[in-house]
Amino acid sequence: MKKDEENLEYFAKNNKKMDDRDILPSIEFLENIALEYNSDGTERNFAEKLEACRHEKYRSADASALTGESVGIDSEKLDRVPEGRFNTEVDGAYFECFYQASEYDYLYVVLDTMRDDKTIAKGPLPRFHKWSWSTFLKGHLLSIEDPMYFESDISVGWFYGTKERDYRDATAKLVMRVARLLGIPNEHIIFYSVSSGGTSGLFTAEKISGSVAIASNPQLDLTRFLPSALANFKECTGIDLAYEKEYGDAGRVDFTHVLSRNSLSKYLVIINCRSKIDFNDQLIPFCNELGITPRYGLQKVGNLIIWVIDAPGPHPHLYYESKTMYFAIDFLAKTLAEGGDIDRLKSLYIMFSEFWHEKAGLIAGDPECLDDADPVGKSFAEQLKR
Repeated sequence: MKKDEENLEYFAKNNKKMDDRDILPSIEFLENIALEYNSDGTERNFAEKLEACRHEKYRSADASALTGESVGIDSEKLDRVPEGRFNTEVDGAYFECFYQASEYDYLYVVLDTMRDDKTIAKGPLPRFHKWSWSTFLKGHLLSIEDPMYFESDISVGWFYGTKERDYRDATAKLVMRVARLLGIPNEHIIFYSVSSGGTSGLFTAEKISGSVAIASNPQLDLTRFLPSALANFKECTGIDLAYEKEYGDAGRVDFTHVLSRNSLSKYLVIINCRSKIDFNDQLIPFCNELGITPRYGLQKVGNLIIWVIDAPGPHPHLYYESKTMYFAIDFLAKTLAEGGDIDRLKSLYIMFSEFWHEKAGLIAGDPECLDDADPVGKSFAEQLKR
């Protein structure tokens, strides 16, 4: 049997447990920072030191890495993973990728999401979401553009493919080849995307037994997405997703069919209850099919965690977690992957949810969130101006 034809479960083994502390979420680069003194004994600016640490981790990524030439490689003869941009073909699907190495033995896979008219007109690149997160992710970063966008002016592709070829199969093969070169087991492969990219991650993770998918505001059933997007999809591909769900391969359209196949992978779905197209149109019917009722905070069903948040804003579908919130999300995903106790985290993640709510509301200028600001602090601020 050829290497690239080996079963995708080849690499599914518990090679290593969490290399992180498995007690509570942490931001290690901000721990153990103490006040320092100048040579004359005066105190150095403590806040400046903290800001320097944050800048190094959160804002120091080199954007020139995106503008470099994309290197063409043969995925079947892959002997190394090139840093920066590269392109390859797998089973007839063309992939543009961005890779950043890490000292940690996790592989984060970010699948790109829906395009707008401007992106369609000017091409898909550079569109590698979360590319700058490589400075603080505790693992390698592999960002992949949807191969559907190289074939037509389709607005959202979901890594779907054609009637005959499933591009998520091709994506899984590419990810597995990269993971094997890096010595990373399936359980340390984490798909991490939003919206349609999150959807693609959910469907692709099932094909890599034991992997993890984090999806924020994904389409759990493609047929419940925007009618204009579904019409555009049919026009560009000739595929009627409603027909495919009813008479074709529903497992490519409806995530409940993935769960019904007793997938060995793990899933974390984050839904903003302020977004009607996500909470009302996607999560509620999804939970009805599972026989559960959505609730605020964490809810575990088998190998799935649903985290319902409440993030105000003018475009609630398009909220994005902060870079700092990644550490809470990542801890939750890794705890799920390792079979840890989720119940003990529920109260903590209600508090994280409230922090998320407050920050989103303050950024959006939500009147209720602004009213919740400490009135004593407001009065002190007025006094300090005098």
